[in-house]
Amino acid sequence: MFAAISWFLVLTLLAFWSLGVWVTHALVAWSMIGVSALAGQPQTMVGLVLPESIAQWVPADLILVIKSTAAVVAPFVESALAALPSLADWLAPLAWGIWGLGAMVLVIIGAVLHAVIHATMRKAANQ
Repeated sequence: MFAAISWFLVLTLLAFWSLGVWVTHALVAWSMIGVSALAGQPQTMVGLVLPESIAQWVPADLILVIKSTAAVVAPFVESALAALPSLADWLAPLAWGIWGLGAMVLVIIGAVLHAVIHATMRKAANQ
């Protein structure tokens, strides 16, 4: 009976693990599609203006530093965004590999639990 309960718990954890990997894969794939659409757009950081309610709390020097930093980093971000569609091809095999490793760990935990329960029951029956 305890072995069945332990396997039920392990299979429940496996179901949650599968759901988590599936949701993470879906969110990452969705975000890669959305972000790769931004790759060809022109830079609009120069014309960015903060709302008046926020601008009164932010120093003007900080805004200039943020804009200059964004101008320096923009080419690197642009090249990373251009590379995202080719990286998306590796997403599904990576997700399957991570899922497989997690599933293997859970099955090993289930087998160890089963062995411990079986050994404990056998020892209790011999006494």
